[in-house]
Formats: sequence, C-alpha cells, structure tokens
Amino acid sequence: MRLGIGDIVAVAGVLLGLNYVALFIAAYLFDRSARHLLWYLAGAGAFISSGAAYVMAEVAPFHGLFFILDDVLVCTGFLLVSKGICAHANLPLPGRMFALTAIIGAFVIAVLAPLGELSLMRLVTVSLFQVALPVMVVVRLYRLPVIDARTRFLATMLCAVILSVLVRPLIAVWAVSHGNLPLAEQAELYGTYAATPFAATLFAFAGTIFFLAMSDLAATYRQASMTDSLTGLLNRRGLLDEASRLVMHPAALIMLDIDNFKAINDTYGHDQGDKVIAGVASIIAAAAPRPHLSGRLGGEEFAIVVSRAELPVATTLAQAIRVSIETDLRDIMPDDRPITASLGVTVIGDDGITGALIAADHALYASKEAGRNRVTVSDAGHSHGHASRTGGRRSA
Repeated sequence: MRLGIGDIVAVAGVLLGLNYVALFIAAYLFDRSARHLLWYLAGAGAFISSGAAYVMAEVAPFHGLFFILDDVLVCTGFLLVSKGICAHANLPLPGRMFALTAIIGAFVIAVLAPLGELSLMRLVTVSLFQVALPVMVVVRLYRLPVIDARTRFLATMLCAVILSVLVRPLIAVWAVSHGNLPLAEQAELYGTYAATPFAATLFAFAGTIFFLAMSDLAATYRQASMTDSLTGLLNRRGLLDEASRLVMHPAALIMLDIDNFKAINDTYGHDQGDKVIAGVASIIAAAAPRPHLSGRLGGEEFAIVVSRAELPVATTLAQAIRVSIETDLRDIMPDDRPITASLGVTVIGDDGITGALIAADHALYASKEAGRNRVTVSDAGHSHGHASRTGGRRSA
C-alpha cells in the first residue's frame, strides 16, 4: 500500500521527534534536578510511537490493532506531557485522576475503533478524551495568582495543540462530504489535513518546552555563578551586577567584617569558621530581604545594599545586625569567645556601588581601629563631612 501525505507527515514527525528526544535527554543530563524533563521525554516517546503506529496501520497487517494503538499513544502522550507541565509549575495532579483518565481513555478508544477512522462519533469522543487532561492543565495555569510570560506562552502553545485535535471531527465531516471519492481516498484526505496541523503544533509545543528548559538551565548556571555556595548569598560579582541594575535610590551600603576571624579559624578549625560565616549570613539574610541585596564579598567580609532607604535607616539596620550577631550566635562558640562584627555604612551616591564600597570600607576600617564590634558611618554619608560612630561597644 502506498504512503499518503498524512503518512509521510507522520514519518517526518517520527524522525524529527527523535531529535527532540535527544535534546530532552541532553537537557536532563545537564540538570538532573529538572525531573519534569523526564515526563516530557516520556511524552515525546509516546507521540513518536503514535506516529509510527499511524504509518503501520496503513502498510502492515493487523490494521485495527495499530489503529487503536495510535489513538492510545496520543492519549498517553498528552497525559505524560500534562504531568510534566504540572511538575514544572508545581501544580498537584492527583494520581487517581491521571490513572482514571488513562484507563477510561484506552477503553473508549478500543470500543469505538470498529466504527471506522472517519466515524464522527468516534472522533468526537476520542478527541475529547485525548485533550481532557491538557485542557484542565491549561485552565489551572491561567488561573494561577501570578503567571509569568513564559508560562502563559507555554499554555498558549498547548492550546494550539489541543485545537489541532478538536478540529479533527470537522476535517472528517469535510472529507466525507466528498462523496464522489472512494472511502480510501476520503481517509487519505482526512489524514493529510488532520496530521499536518497536529504535527506542526506539536513540534512547536515541543520546541517551546525545550527553549524553556534551556532558559531554566541557563538561569540556574547564572545563579550559581553569582551565588556564594557556603552562605547562599550573592557573591561579589553577583552583588555588583545586581546592585548596578536593581538598586532604587535613595540607597545605602553596609559593609561587615567578622572580628578576629583568623583567630577563630586558627584555634577552632576551618569547619568551625564556616559555621560562623554561615551563622552571620543567616542573620544578614533575615534582616535584609529583597529588595535589599546581601552578598559575601570574600572570606569573612559581607556587604548589604539597602535599597530605597536613607542613611539613618541603613545605620539602624546595621546596628540591629551587629547586636543580632553578638547575641544570637552565642551557641556556636565558647562563652569566652563571643562572635562580633565591625560595620561601615555609607550612602550610594553618584559614584555608584564602586565608590560606595570604597567609602564603606574606610568606615569599616575606622570601626576596627576604634575597638571593633561597632558601626561607623562614612564621612561621605554626611554633607558636613563629619564622621560619626554610634552604638560602639568594645569586644573582650
């Protein structure tokens, strides 16, 4: 039996689909935490297998079996992709609903298969079962309290695939209306105009999924390159980059250095030193959440960009952090070795974050010189050019 245009489209779809399988495997190998890619991969396998079954139904014996298998695999593909979308968007998908849809769909497809490929009753019922779960997923995506452009685009592309399935009964009616054609040619006409939009929208949807997966992967690597692995705060590069893009004026900068940290490392070991750094970082993160920016500049030195705040507000925040470090981290070290920090505060002015780092570093040095465990406000933070020190209390 010769291959019709619909069969050729299915063959091309199988070959192109194998490329997407390779791409999804590569994406998962790059980021094995992206478990949703496994659902997409399984869905791609089901759709590829459905294309192969579609062709086999035309050229191999057991036409009815491959005919049923094609519809079952399309339904399976939609179920797996829907599960992947829910996993990616953190939407719960009850296992019972998933299993029930699969079982009922397979039963309905098998029962209605004898009605024939162009049966309107079969096409309407099967098409509705195939897209039932994807429709529910799309509705849930659009009902999210906050939906970003990427998720909205993914939902829109899934809608296009759903429509390409729901339009099949209309295509069948149109094909049957050519009553002067033999039944085989009517079926070929239907297959051509049904397979082409389905394959086109499905590959566009797969391309969207792959693009989003790569975007997530790039964002993950970018975040990793800008984040300090020990504390979870921004590293120096990340802090400078985000501060230059996101800081809203008025703004101030706090620099912090853990007092006598080298002695802690030398006496108690680097593991203990890491615990001290992590403890200080947790206090900073809790005291200065977004839109403020917190980062570890290196070693025991930290910086906080206080966004939309005047200098007095930043100074008060610095004092609160200093006190929290001294009081909340007592359990980490022996009683005779308290953890303290020295801080410097300045405004972020026309020189930007780079100039503020220099001014805050000078203020921090002044805190060290004055006895540590204190906050010093930079001369650059005062129009009259006088430095001030507040709340200073010498450590032991």
